[in-house]
Amino acid sequence: MRRIEPRAGWWRTTAFRVTLLHLGLTLLGTLALSAVVWWATTGFALRQLSQEVEHDTGVLLQAGRLGGIASLAVSIDARIAADTNGTQYFLLAAPDGARLAGNLASAPRAPGWGRLRLERSGAAPETELLGFGTALPGGGFLVVARDVAPVRRLETLLLGAAGWVGGAAMLLGLGGGVLIGRSVTRRAAAMDAALARVEAGEIGHRLPVRGGGDEFDRLAQRINAALDRVQGLMQTLRQVTDDIAHDLRTPLNRLRQRLEAMLRSPAKDWRGSIEAAIAEADHLLEIFAALLRIAQVESGARRAGFTRCDLSAIAETTAEVYAPAAEERGQRLETAIAPGIACQGDRELLTQLLANLLDNAVKHGRPGGRIAVTLDPMALVVADDGPGIPAGERELALRRFHRLDAARSTPGSGLGLALVAAVAELHGMALRLEDHQPGLRVVLSLPA
Repeated sequence: MRRIEPRAGWWRTTAFRVTLLHLGLTLLGTLALSAVVWWATTGFALRQLSQEVEHDTGVLLQAGRLGGIASLAVSIDARIAADTNGTQYFLLAAPDGARLAGNLASAPRAPGWGRLRLERSGAAPETELLGFGTALPGGGFLVVARDVAPVRRLETLLLGAAGWVGGAAMLLGLGGGVLIGRSVTRRAAAMDAALARVEAGEIGHRLPVRGGGDEFDRLAQRINAALDRVQGLMQTLRQVTDDIAHDLRTPLNRLRQRLEAMLRSPAKDWRGSIEAAIAEADHLLEIFAALLRIAQVESGARRAGFTRCDLSAIAETTAEVYAPAAEERGQRLETAIAPGIACQGDRELLTQLLANLLDNAVKHGRPGGRIAVTLDPMALVVADDGPGIPAGERELALRRFHRLDAARSTPGSGLGLALVAAVAELHGMALRLEDHQPGLRVVLSLPA
């Protein structure tokens, strides 16, 4: 007995794993985007500070050139007084390093850009400054600086926003993964339960289909179609078994009776009984050969050898073969076969199909009547003007061993139309039995 694996939880479903993968990629994308935004925003803020420092430095140097050191010191004091945010820092130093103006106690006497640390009293953190130093004519030195605290606050804000966005994306992704995983698990569990019922013997049970048209519905429809096919084959197998048991009983009983009669009769009289027994055995072998042929056709194994077949030539040749048999019964075999009609198929099986139809038409058609074979791009039709088949028995006539009461007096096994139906289905042809008024009209619709 095969071992059934335990049912997987929603966290082990493919949907949940795909959701986690998507979540990971989303987080990586969020991190990359946040890094780009952080770099661009903080870089822009630092460039703004640099431009402000450069502008102030230029203005102060112009004031110094026009009014000297005194005018430069007055301009620095005015800017400090106007700075309500407390982010602007200046230092005007004499050649000996003494502070002449500004709110910086000291600064390196290095020209160009530099970072300064402003010590605070008590426990207050030190202030980071972005400054630019300029050597003045006569040995003085000017430093203009800006507090970078606003830039640091912006960086902190951006990092916090990225954290919130990443956390929200993770929570939403995990929540979506849980919901999708549980939904997939429920659908899979329903399909698993349905297949378990089929496995337990409820061959008529089918997988649930919601009607949404998603991949689960398409898979369920495909499995249901396969189960319908299996159920049909099982019913056909049971019917064939019953038919074989019923229809072969009579010839086997006749064969046994002939053999018993031979035992009771003198050896010199055995020849006739032996010939009759051989005929019965041949008839049984023909039945079994026909059954095997039908089984082979229904299995689809012959489909692998399909080639391009000239259906018009097959119809013409088969009609010519059966023309003498029709003449013996005084029947007219008329053909209206369009040339050049071809299809993918097995030439031998297509010939057998048409031969069975013409054989039935000749045997069961009216003596002195008319048999018509018509082929066009749409359909292959074989019609006779015999007694035909009642509407209620046309479906049964396609079953193995089924014979009409009127046909039981003629030789046959009831497998001709069954083989025709099997070959037609293999080639994708739709088979219909119609009333020819009078007679039977067999229509085989050709595939496009």
